[in-house]
Amino acid sequence: MKKEVYLIRHAQSEANASLDLDYQTFYYDPHITNLGKQQAARAKKILDKIDFDLIVCSPLTRALQTFEYMFPRPIQNTVVLSFIREYLNDSSDVGRQPDVLKKEFANFDFSGLRKFWWNNDVPIDEKEINYESIQDLNARVKKFKKWIDGRDEEKIAVISHGTFISRITQYFPNNCEFQIWCPDQTEKIVN
Repeated sequence: MKKEVYLIRHAQSEANASLDLDYQTFYYDPHITNLGKQQAARAKKILDKIDFDLIVCSPLTRALQTFEYMFPRPIQNTVVLSFIREYLNDSSDVGRQPDVLKKEFANFDFSGLRKFWWNNDVPIDEKEINYESIQDLNARVKKFKKWIDGRDEEKIAVISHGTFISRITQYFPNNCEFQIWCPDQTEKIVN
């Protein structure tokens, strides 16, 4: 059987819902909206019949919350990976420290996260937006592909972010939209 990776974009966040570009509001690691909760519930219905061998999640809050709505029962084989986070381009892509995340998301294992994971583990003012280069993003995507290649699981769900996913599939998904990526092949399936 071929390996299938379900690349799922997180549900709508408070930052996604904010459309006023002239008077930008800063949303640091935003939560999902009520619409986002509905999106995650719809995606859950579609993906609920799939028996995933592994679920991988970005440590940004909107991805973690999407995970909780889509996979409410405990999943033993879950990994939180910092390198599948969003392209650091604005305040919403600034994360929170692992000990802070653990208080809100007690069911996740953050032991693999280092402090300042959203800034490649380099200490920084926690509200500073240290913009990432596209080369840095591409290096993370390459690291992710290599990580996936090294896995034995065949059905993998990945809850990540639009720009990150688009670097793999050449398609920018809507909130809670997913694509099936087959690393062994060039084909992808859009839902």
